[in-house]
Amino acid sequence: MFVVSMDEVKLAYISSDECEAQEVRTQMDSLPDLRNQILQLLVTRLNDNSIMVLQEKLQLMQRSSYYLEIKRDDLLPTADQQQHTLHLSDSTVWSLIDQRRLRCAMTLANTQVKLLLALLGMLYQGIITGCQELEALMNKYDQGLVDSDMAASAQQKLKQIHQYVNDFESRMSQNLGRLDLQNQLILNTGTLPVPQLSALLAIKMPVIFNRFKSCATSHTVHLFWEVAGLQSKGPNQQFVIQVKSLHPTIGEHGQFTKSTSQSFNIEVNDLTPDRYYQFSVKRVEAVNLVYGLWIDTIILKTLAISQ
Repeated sequence: MFVVSMDEVKLAYISSDECEAQEVRTQMDSLPDLRNQILQLLVTRLNDNSIMVLQEKLQLMQRSSYYLEIKRDDLLPTADQQQHTLHLSDSTVWSLIDQRRLRCAMTLANTQVKLLLALLGMLYQGIITGCQELEALMNKYDQGLVDSDMAASAQQKLKQIHQYVNDFESRMSQNLGRLDLQNQLILNTGTLPVPQLSALLAIKMPVIFNRFKSCATSHTVHLFWEVAGLQSKGPNQQFVIQVKSLHPTIGEHGQFTKSTSQSFNIEVNDLTPDRYYQFSVKRVEAVNLVYGLWIDTIILKTLAISQ
């Protein structure tokens, strides 16, 4: 029979208490190093400028347009991969693709974008909240109010924030990659070889007005815009520009015109002097657009004609 004596029980309790005490001493001894780690994070990787960069990246993703791209997988690679991309605006391509399966692919792409943006938003908020908690702990440390539980919690929070930043940065991709479709987009009738297609989610950066160059005279407004993050103005892009009158009278308030442009500027003429106008710009909507809510808006006032 296995018998445990009271002395052994007491010894076990003492041993357990000593282990806990040693763990507490270890945690408290490591506080200066932990403080340095937190300080290093807050003044380098997550200083005010770095936080602003993360916020700008998040806003770019939220304001971007997302598209479903169809590519052929059964063709040999070439120097110009663009020729393997099929355009849904092409009537031949449109007639080959099963419309029900295409709608499912568009829905899947839309859902994936929303999940990505929600995840990025949660990661960013987690970074901001975590930094605030670490700053509060630093203040308590300087006042001598940090105990072993706080130290353990701070260590975990520090590790978590590093992981949040790594995850956030790894999601910032210009090409969001292939969609996992359950079915081929082209039905296999068994009579002709069916092209092997893949669906990919692609991103285009938001269109924004150049508020330094855009200006108004008494009858004319000169509007300039650009694509965020692009140094050069790429070809084959179309934009929709809407002009809305903000004159306070009931009869004229809200009157607007709409036009398209393939350039990155436009001149709006025949405007009324001394009046506010609202201008908006966005990309021309395409049949493969799956998500894109951003429309940039600017308000300018035409000059009054001097008497």
